[in-house]
Amino acid sequence: MGDVSPVVNRRVLLKAAGVVATLTVVAGCSSRGESSPATEVDIEQIRAAADAAVAAGEVPVGGAAFLEDVKAVVTQPTAGDYKVFSDVCHHANGRVSRVDPDTGDLVCVLHGSVFDPATGAVKAGPSPRGLDSLAPTATPSPA
Repeated sequence: MGDVSPVVNRRVLLKAAGVVATLTVVAGCSSRGESSPATEVDIEQIRAAADAAVAAGEVPVGGAAFLEDVKAVVTQPTAGDYKVFSDVCHHANGRVSRVDPDTGDLVCVLHGSVFDPATGAVKAGPSPRGLDSLAPTATPSPA
């Protein structure tokens, strides 16, 4: 038999390029971060980090402490009322890493989503939902 080599014509090449482009777009639009932030970092680590921040006085009234190593933020909306949230924004997995100095709201600097520091609810921006509450049964208390 003769030597048979595959022939790639323009139509086959364009179809393959179309499939690759479609898969790239689908992968880019797929939902990331569907798992709970607590699955990436042990809830006990979050509690310990939150308790340490509170005990060290790192959470001002009307402010927040950002615990980057455990992907969490501890807020104190009113004196003695501590809340712990994931710092991962559900819009594009950006990190909530700023407190608006005028309002005390939490801000995702990636696309500007704004969150209520007392509830984690989204107040503005592209995030489809609020921040996940973490360690709700063990609210940190100052030492």
